[in-house]
Amino acid sequence: MTIAVSEKEVDDPEPLDFLRESESLQTEVQEETPQCSPERKPFHVVLTTMSTTYLNWQSEIMYYHFKKQQRLNPCTEMANFTRLVANDGAQPDGLANKMPSIFYHQIDTQTLDREYGSYAVLNRPHSVLQFVRDTFAFNNIKEDYIFFVETDHVFLRDIPNLATPDTPVGYPFGYMRPSPSYDAYVKKLWPNGSWNMTQQIGPSPLIIYKDLLVKVAEPWSDFAKQLKADPGTSRVFGWVLEMWGYAIAAASVGIRHKLIAEFQCEPGTASRLDAGYLQKYYIHHYTYGSEYTMNGANMMNTIGEWSLDKRHYGGSYPPRNLKGPPRAAAERNYAALWLTNAWNEAMDGIEDWPTYPTLGTYGWRRESGTDAEIAASPIAQQVIDVHWSWSGIKGLIFKAHGELQTPWGKGKWGLVKARSFSCDVDEPEKFCLFADFSNSLHNVYFNSTSEFTSRRIGDGETVKGLRVGV
Repeated sequence: MTIAVSEKEVDDPEPLDFLRESESLQTEVQEETPQCSPERKPFHVVLTTMSTTYLNWQSEIMYYHFKKQQRLNPCTEMANFTRLVANDGAQPDGLANKMPSIFYHQIDTQTLDREYGSYAVLNRPHSVLQFVRDTFAFNNIKEDYIFFVETDHVFLRDIPNLATPDTPVGYPFGYMRPSPSYDAYVKKLWPNGSWNMTQQIGPSPLIIYKDLLVKVAEPWSDFAKQLKADPGTSRVFGWVLEMWGYAIAAASVGIRHKLIAEFQCEPGTASRLDAGYLQKYYIHHYTYGSEYTMNGANMMNTIGEWSLDKRHYGGSYPPRNLKGPPRAAAERNYAALWLTNAWNEAMDGIEDWPTYPTLGTYGWRRESGTDAEIAASPIAQQVIDVHWSWSGIKGLIFKAHGELQTPWGKGKWGLVKARSFSCDVDEPEKFCLFADFSNSLHNVYFNSTSEFTSRRIGDGETVKGLRVGV
C-alpha cells in the first residue's frame, strides 16, 4: 500500500465565454462560509480506478467537478476525497501529486488472465478489500460514510448524504433486475439465499456506512471472483458480473439499500433531456456515447458524424475545446451539450492537461468512400488506382469502392469531411483522405498529387508517402 496526498489543489479557472452564457454550469461561488448545520453528515468520496491513461483523464475530470461542487457549496457533505488505485506494484502514478490517492496491488496479470479471463473489473473489490483491511488508511478516514464513485461520473450538483448507519443508498440499474433464472447461481455462492433477496444494485454510486462496508467487502470480492471463475456463470452475468458479486454479497450479510432513481442518469444518443435534468439528477454517468449526423439526427448503434464517447480516448487524453453537438441535437438532448461543456471546462481549468494527437468530436466516423463521393472528389480522382509508397515501402493503392490495398493487408479509405486532427484546413475534403488499416486510423494530407503526409490518430506517428507510378 502506498499513500500519496496531493499538496496542489486545482486552481479556480476563469469560466469560458460559452460557459458564462450556459445554464448548464454553475459559476457563482459564495464568498462567505455560512454556519453549517449540526445535523450535517459528512462522507468521504472514494474513486475506485486503475493506473491507465483511459481512466486517468476521466479521473481528472471527475476530481475537477468534485472540487467545483465543494467550492460552490461550503456546507457540502462531500467532505473529502481519495482516489483508490489498483496497479502493478502499488506504486504512485502520474496523478499522485494532483489528487489524494492511495495505491494497492492489483490482481497479478498472470492470475487475472489464467483464472479470471482478463476481467480487470475484479480489481475494484480486490482493492476495496485491501483498503478496509488496512487499519491505518481506513481508520484515517474521519468521516463515517464512504461514497463510491467511478471515473466517468460528473457531479451535476451538490449531493447530500441520504444514507443512514443501517441503510446505504444506491442506484437501481435497469439491467440488474433480479430474476428467478438466477436462483441457482445465487445459491452457489449463498446456499441459504434466494434470487428475490437481492436488489438491482451495484457498488457505485453508493453511499455506505463504514461498518457496513467492512461487513460486505470480503464476500463482495470473493463472490465476484467465484462468479468469474465459473465459465457458465460468467456467460450468464457477462460484463456486470462484478456488480452481481456485490448485490449477492450485500444481501448475504443483511444489507438492504434505499434505491434512488435520481442518484444518476445515463444519457445516450436517443435521450430527450432539457436543462431541467440538472436539478433532477445528481450525477451524469457518461457510460454511453452520443452520436449524431451533422444536421443533428440520431445515429443509433454506430459512430456518429458528431461523436462524444469516452471509448475514443483509450490511449490518449481528449483534446481541449471540443466542438458541441449540432444545434438540433443539443435542443433535443441538452445532456450532450452539458457534458461537452463540462469536459471542456475541466480541461481548460487543469493547467497541465496534456496534448495528444487525436480527434475531437468530429472525424471518428470512418466510412469507405462511396463511388459517388469518389467520383465527385478531385483529390480522390487524382490518387485512385495509383501506386504509392508508405514510409518507403511500396504496395499502397487507393482502390475503387473505398478499398485500400496495403503491404499489411486490406483496409478502407474515404474522404475527411470535417476539419480535424492533421487536416485542420478549410474544405478538408479537397486535401485530405483517411486510410485505415492494421487496426489503426490515419489522416492523410496530400501536399501535392505526388506526395502525402499521414499522421496516425492516437500517437501522432508521421509517415511520408510518395507516388511511385501507375
